[in-house]
Amino acid sequence: MTMYVAYNAAFGATTATMAGTSYAAGSKVAVQLATPSSLQIRIVEWGVSFNGSAAGTPGVCELVQNGTASTCSSAHSTTTVQSIGDSTTGSRLTMGTTTSGYGNGAVASATVDKVFDVQFVGPTSQYVKMWPLGREPVVVPSKFCQLRINTAATLTALAYVVFEEC
Repeated sequence: MTMYVAYNAAFGATTATMAGTSYAAGSKVAVQLATPSSLQIRIVEWGVSFNGSAAGTPGVCELVQNGTASTCSSAHSTTTVQSIGDSTTGSRLTMGTTTSGYGNGAVASATVDKVFDVQFVGPTSQYVKMWPLGREPVVVPSKFCQLRINTAATLTALAYVVFEEC
């Protein structure tokens, strides 16, 4: 099976590095992945890092399955959801700002179907979660995997989700 990675920012076409996304205080959707009716995804890993320069109130970062889509600031595509390894197969996720997107989207529904992981992450810190083989959470068809960030102050973050389609 092909694995893919989806980030919360565009690849650095002009700067050669990914810049991340700035998040004002409050809860936002950083990455949203929409499974079509014929596909589920297995989450292999996710992570987030902040660029704060001083210690402060940690942000709440969570990876959830939701039945309600949020509108993201940018749409993912088969060029921003990239395969990992030798495969050149494009992702079969549904792409668009209200389906699979990234950036700085408002949370449309606080009610979630499943919480896969939630952590406090300091503004000068990072967090990475890789599930043991065979114990990865699965996002079922016609649902949304959302990586959400809730900060007390404006911070720039780099966040990502690694998954395989099954």
